[in-house]
Amino acid sequence: MPNLHRNSQKRIYKEGAEYFITTVTYERYPYFANPILSELFVRDMWFARDLKQFDLFGYTVMPDHVHLLLQPRGKFNYSQIMHNAKRVFSLEANQIMFSSPKCETAHPNAISAGDDIYHRLRWSNVLIDLHRRFVGSYGIHHNIPHFRWQSSFRDHMIRNEDDYLNHLEYIYNNAVKHGLVKDAEEFPWMWIAGMKPPFAPDLKPFKGEGLLRR
Repeated sequence: MPNLHRNSQKRIYKEGAEYFITTVTYERYPYFANPILSELFVRDMWFARDLKQFDLFGYTVMPDHVHLLLQPRGKFNYSQIMHNAKRVFSLEANQIMFSSPKCETAHPNAISAGDDIYHRLRWSNVLIDLHRRFVGSYGIHHNIPHFRWQSSFRDHMIRNEDDYLNHLEYIYNNAVKHGLVKDAEEFPWMWIAGMKPPFAPDLKPFKGEGLLRR
């Protein structure tokens, strides 16, 4: 029997299920029109994929919202995954925009997972680089507000293979639909299974090779 989480969202947690998830920035502020924040979100999701034990099948980072297609594989359900992802991203985005990350700063997920010092230092270097690039592009006295997410998120449990492919296609074409690019693969903040992962040297091999899940 699926486990219904008793809140206003009536979330359904079913072992082995895949979920299409949409989460929105606070008051639809276009934070992700900023490529540095978009890059941070993408890096965060790839980092969290192994630490929070889920397969990632696709994402697109639009100016004021994000779509994800994922499948929990371990002890974390998709609500826990999203709560962690949103909390960690907010913390790091505001570090990058408003303070300088320190060299000893570890990714919060790495600390909780007991990750080794190499990965901690590598992640702190990523944050330091993104902070330097942000300050170089926008200065210290910019007018971008502190990052916030809209509370909660929308979810859809994938029903079958056709439903999976329809949502994967939706992710693939979303930037074209919104007029951001003419060719879907020109959009740098979109990825679906079967495409080369971004930041490939930083990543472990992806478990779900190919367009289909199985």
